[in-house]
Order: sequence, then structure tokens, then C-alpha cells
Amino acid sequence: MLLDEKRTKRIVQVVAILTSIAFVGTIFVVLAIVLFGGGASPERDQVNEIQSLVEDAPENADLWQQLASAHIAAGDQQEAVDAAQRSVDLAPDSFRNVSTLALALQQAGDDEGAVDALQEFTNRNRQNAEAFLQLGQAAQGVGRTAVARLAYQRFLDLEPESARAEAVRELLAQLTGQALPDGVVPEPEGAPAG
Repeated sequence: MLLDEKRTKRIVQVVAILTSIAFVGTIFVVLAIVLFGGGASPERDQVNEIQSLVEDAPENADLWQQLASAHIAAGDQQEAVDAAQRSVDLAPDSFRNVSTLALALQQAGDDEGAVDALQEFTNRNRQNAEAFLQLGQAAQGVGRTAVARLAYQRFLDLEPESARAEAVRELLAQLTGQALPDGVVPEPEGAPAG
């Protein structure tokens, strides 16, 4: 019985020592994470990777757009706007670049800026149905119903038989209070009758 008591006492001491070591190790790991961060996130890794590509090719609009998208994913609002604006400056007729800029602006809380960016693009690119659809959605989101109605109608003019045409007709009907026949463009609010 004495031998069992000594053996049990020794086992308890060893377990206590191992538990203490594990506890102290866990504290050091938690402190390291708190003080130094938990390592780079996949989003941060992607930002860093694309940033190095941009540094090698600073005039490549596609890389700037990819960098903006990576910043959006990482939650870097101002960096996303800056990178997206650079991509638009380099390739102003790329809808993908303008669409990324609009998204970055919206995430940064500048919904009006997103509408303005999309409006500038659609003024230059009158045949891009997707741009008009996105403009309509953005304008409707900030209460600019005249712009939204015109954008939705232009989308329908360009793609009257698309899979989304019926949904856009419903949005347009909600904005105008009545259904419009195909090809009819509503007058902007406050426009003189003519």
C-alpha cells in the first residue's frame, strides 16, 4: 500500500508539472498572438502578393483593379478606393474597373461617389447594359429616382429580352408608380415638359 501511495503521489506531481508547463505555454502563445498578431490572413497575403506585382508594373490597370479587389476583401476601404481609382485612371472605358471603384466607394460609405463614377462611365459608354443596371441600383439606393429610372429604362432598351429584364421592369414600375411599355423613357424629375 505504501508503494502505491508513493507511486500515486509521484504521478500526481508529474501531472501537475506537465499541466503547469502546458498552461504557461498557452499563455505565451496567447500573448504572442495578441502582441504580434495571429499571422497574415489569406486576404492580407493576397494584398501583399498583388502589391508586389503592381510595383513591377505600375501602369497595368488590371493589376490595380485586382489590388483594389484584394483591398476590398481585406477591409482596407481607403486603399481599395485609391487602387480602384488608379485602375479607372489607366483604363477609363473598362466597366470592370469602374464597377470595382463603385463597390469600393460604397463600402467606404460614399454611395453618391459610386453613382457619380457609374454615371461618368455610362455617359461615355452608352451601349453597356450592365453599367446601366448597376447605375440604376446604386442611384435607387441613394434615392436618386430620376437617375435610377433612366438607367433602368436604358438597360431595358439595350437588353429587352435578357433574363433580368422582367425584374428590371418591376423595379421601374415601382419607381414610376405604373408599368411603362417597352421603349418608353420617363422624363427626369423636374424636367420641363416639351
